[in-house]
Amino acid sequence: MAKRGDPDVLRLVVALLRAYAGMTQVEFGVASQVDQGDISRYERGEIAPPEKSLRRMAKAAKVPWHLVALCVRFIEAFLTGAARRRAATGAEAPDLAMLKPVLPAILSYLIEEDTAAPERPAPDEERREAEAIWTALERYPVAWRRRLIELSPRAGSWALAVQACQASAKASGRDPQEALELAELAYAIAERVSGEESGRVQSTCRERLASARQAAAGLGADE
Repeated sequence: MAKRGDPDVLRLVVALLRAYAGMTQVEFGVASQVDQGDISRYERGEIAPPEKSLRRMAKAAKVPWHLVALCVRFIEAFLTGAARRRAATGAEAPDLAMLKPVLPAILSYLIEEDTAAPERPAPDEERREAEAIWTALERYPVAWRRRLIELSPRAGSWALAVQACQASAKASGRDPQEALELAELAYAIAERVSGEESGRVQSTCRERLASARQAAAGLGADE
């Protein structure tokens, strides 16, 4: 299980910040006032960077500190989930090598969402925004999508709940288990929805979840 200050976690964060800045280690060291040799050791996971250095690197990369903290939490959650899966099933779980290529996209997504206008968009705009967010997240496993959405300012978007619900319905014919995971995601989003849309969206997602659970249970019985 990942711990605070774990070099295995922070090496990815340092590499991510440098990649986002588009700099070599030498350039990044100059920009952040951190020795290039230390940056190299951080990225190899030999030592964990102190918070002071990490803050300097975040500033050099122009990444808000609270988003750096979110990335750390995301990586920690990934490692924790992988360890639990291995312990529970004995199955091979995704490792850091699989996570590393998608981190730049995750950070870009978080920054884009963080700088979005805080006011609630009009229904048509919210629908278009939800479609764009869902399209960007479709490449990732459902568990990752859920984590990213939970970190997003749009975690309570009714339109995003509808997107997940529709995706669950589409997946029901080919993969009942994936349909169930998507239905659970849809309902988790719907539970955060407030305002006049909340009752309708929660009811729709609740019905989809019940249907997905029934289908998944039937699949287990067949096996």
